Amino acid sequence: MNWIFLILLNRIYQIPFLLSVYKGLKYVIHVTTRTSELYRLCNISTIENEKEITVSKEIMYRIDRSIFYSKQLQEEKYQLAQPSCEVNKVIQSVASKKEFPEESISATHVLSTSIHRIYETNQVLNTIEERVRTKYDTSNPSHEEKLMRLWTLMKPNTALDQRMSKQWVEIGFQGSDPATDFRGMGIQGLEDLLYFVEKYPDHARSVLQHATHPIHWYPYAIVGINITKFAYQVLEAKKLQLFLFQFGSPPTVHLFQDFYCYLFDRFNSFWIHHEPRLTVMDFEAKFIEFKEQVEKDLLLENITLLET
Repeated sequence: MNWIFLILLNRIYQIPFLLSVYKGLKYVIHVTTRTSELYRLCNISTIENEKEITVSKEIMYRIDRSIFYSKQLQEEKYQLAQPSCEVNKVIQSVASKKEFPEESISATHVLSTSIHRIYETNQVLNTIEERVRTKYDTSNPSHEEKLMRLWTLMKPNTALDQRMSKQWVEIGFQGSDPATDFRGMGIQGLEDLLYFVEKYPDHARSVLQHATHPIHWYPYAIVGINITKFAYQVLEAKKLQLFLFQFGSPPTVHLFQDFYCYLFDRFNSFWIHHEPRLTVMDFEAKFIEFKEQVEKDLLLENITLLET
């Protein structure tokens, strides 16, 4: 039943009135117990045995939300978003402000584990943001090599006539120069398309085959770039945290890209099985519907990584 509570918690944080009521309730509990919400989460969440203390992803997620929305911890939240953050100092500061008793070794361990994981997810976001800001550069040999590799892997039996070619349309670009299609999401758009076919070649080529249906087609590469944008937005809005806590130990950029691959494969299934059958003219409306369903699935923990 944890997912029901997490959905309710997210709704509370999204509605100002409910958030005010929730904060009032927390204040009453604080006065009554003389403990902070953060300490209570850390203190009751441990599963101890002789060797280790483990922290559930749900508790880690609630600790993340508690820090994120805390007015008292704005500086600590800022520091955790910086690449040069001194994480141990942040942990000490949080424990001090939230009045962790010095003898609460287990609770402090839970706080430390959670804050380290939160910092790691923030660094994933920093890396993706940097790639999104990095524009595709036709004079950059690395960019060009990755683009040509994308063609080779997607169309292994078809040679590309030349760099500027209408053949790029065959894998879903809009014209003869794919560089123009990466303007919105920078080099990350290319990195994700390439990662999909490198790690899951059978899935990627199957999706491309469905995308080239004579009637129910959609532009493979352009849709892939739109999926990059959606995945980035979910990561930036902290809606991917529970997924990162579940599958990432530690969370990595490759885990983010595995989520991208799941999204692309899932979108393709959504498209080809939709009744009535869809055409490219339906894309905008149906992509919104698809994104809403994915966000629900993230809270319900219905995300399954692809198998290689």
